[in-house]
Amino acid sequence: MKIALTPQLLGDLIEKGFSYMLAGEVVEDDKNEQIVLKPVKIQPVIQQLPYGYQTYYRITQEPVQMCCGNTGATVWVEYEESLMDTRIAPEAPYNDSYFRMSESFFRQVLDSLEDYAVFTTDTRGNVNSWNSGAQKLLGHAENEVLGLSASIFFTTEDVARGVPARELNTAVENGRAIDERYHIRKDGSKFWGTGLVFPLYDEEAQHRGFTKIMRNLNEEKLSREINEV
Repeated sequence: MKIALTPQLLGDLIEKGFSYMLAGEVVEDDKNEQIVLKPVKIQPVIQQLPYGYQTYYRITQEPVQMCCGNTGATVWVEYEESLMDTRIAPEAPYNDSYFRMSESFFRQVLDSLEDYAVFTTDTRGNVNSWNSGAQKLLGHAENEVLGLSASIFFTTEDVARGVPARELNTAVENGRAIDERYHIRKDGSKFWGTGLVFPLYDEEAQHRGFTKIMRNLNEEKLSREINEV
């Protein structure tokens, strides 16, 4: 059966040992693009993909962006019954709480995303976890940034306009917030990056904080500007 891709579902698949996603053909249905993914544990051979699949991704690469909704398409996962725990009721995969990750496992997921800056905050926006990709992109070691407000990664102009708080409010209201703007490194230098924020909830559906995924888009921005000239 097909299930909509969410951060929780992605984490569940990683926990089960899946390392790659086959990517099915894009279907246009009333101008609504749809992508179908299929999780696999062993690296596929591009020339031997199953019928209907044209490529594949590492599960911690493109699917991370897809699950946060910044592809402009509806993304489904072909989630076979054999992938599920037989002790779980059939309707359980549709229950968000089934896919919520434990704190210890979520930490493992964070550290596996080396090409992305990924960190979590409390409900006030203060950093409480930090992955290696975040240190690489933003320059702060984990012990330097824990407890600080994530607003330090925004320009002074954006802070003055209330952008950090507005981003968190949007994430709570809409399930996610997406922005593309300049961000600030520890050394004060700026980079153009994309930021994806979504709220985190516990087993009782209480809001506990946020996750933010960031990626450096400096090269893409420069390429766009050159093409526009």
